[in-house]
Amino acid sequence: MRVVWKRPDGFHGAVPSDFFVVDVAGQVKLWLHRREREWFPFQVTGGWQDADATCKLNRLVNLLAAADAVWINHLLNTFNNSLSDNPTAFFDETITWLNDDMSNLKGDRWEVEVMEKIISAIQERLQAIRPRFEQQAQPSAASTTP
Repeated sequence: MRVVWKRPDGFHGAVPSDFFVVDVAGQVKLWLHRREREWFPFQVTGGWQDADATCKLNRLVNLLAAADAVWINHLLNTFNNSLSDNPTAFFDETITWLNDDMSNLKGDRWEVEVMEKIISAIQERLQAIRPRFEQQAQPSAASTTP
């Protein structure tokens, strides 16, 4: 598996007005497409689940400028559509998957550094909202009683 960065220049004939800029951890300015949130800015290649992994990663990248509630909602939707029934295990799998992505970044040295900072920012944000996600993902006691 490889993770590569698709820079905005030449992305499907896009023009600068198709993008907005997100400041990532005060260190990186990342151009994100206004509408395409599954196929830009990264691409995962080298395996049979490339398309799913690309969409999963880009959905997280495109949340960088979003409020915590949007992150939690995204994670809850993803969790509810997954095969997992344990929110803690689901969250741990997501972090492990991001760590695997981090070890498979490909590009020029500066591109890899930018991608590392972006994935690190995603991991930090995930850890910050983890308690609220796990609390909201747990089934309520009232819904489990007959």
